[in-house]
Amino acid sequence: MKIILLVISLLVSPAAYSQVLNGSFENGSASDLSFWEWTCGADSLNIAPPGGGNWCIRVSGGNFKSCFPSYTYQKIPLITSGQTYLLSGWAYAESSPTAGIYFGVINNGIISLQAGDTTSSAEWSQLSVESDFALAAGDTAVVVLFSGTTGGPLQGYGYFDLIDLQLVTSINSKERKQSLTISPNPFSTQTTFYSNNILKEATLTICNSYGQTIKQVKNISGQIISFNRDNLPSGLYLIQLAEDGIITTGKIIIVD
Repeated sequence: MKIILLVISLLVSPAAYSQVLNGSFENGSASDLSFWEWTCGADSLNIAPPGGGNWCIRVSGGNFKSCFPSYTYQKIPLITSGQTYLLSGWAYAESSPTAGIYFGVINNGIISLQAGDTTSSAEWSQLSVESDFALAAGDTAVVVLFSGTTGGPLQGYGYFDLIDLQLVTSINSKERKQSLTISPNPFSTQTTFYSNNILKEATLTICNSYGQTIKQVKNISGQIISFNRDNLPSGLYLIQLAEDGIITTGKIIIVD
């Protein structure tokens, strides 16, 4: 009986539902859209941002086949008002005005968007927003992936991956304050990364625009990192600085 009660308590614990389920949209090396629902259209695409594995979700924009608004969403049923969460993820927009991640609520099948973050870039961009879910009677909290407008001409697609929802506590407050400054940027031979925190055994990863890792520097300490171009061709690169589970991202541009 004690074992059964323990299992049940784990299944209904609010902490177990405080994070998005299957925010990577894959199961092993296979695509998987489990736990997500959509109002118009969504499918898997074999492309991902840095650290995103192999697959992402592609969400149709507004007025797709006369269907709008077009949302992909996941219900987070045990969230209550008054708690602050950090919603993050990667996204890019393909010919649609914007792609965004949002806090939201659903009531009688109608979704209302609340706080969010968006991008209109055609390159993978990391999004994040900190808020709570403003819930009224009958509301259920949802995380919403939104691509484009709610009406008008046919919109394009939005692409999303690594969607995560974390309860904000003092434990992860460092993550929200960490930042990285890059100067000069663009550069031709060398640039410098400045961290606002003192790093210890951090890892710097450089990825191309397809999310493929092309260079990695490990065991970085201090606050200043000198980076040499070496034989990298000119172009746009994504950077990821990871230390003790805290990840900071940015972009560098190499010119000839």
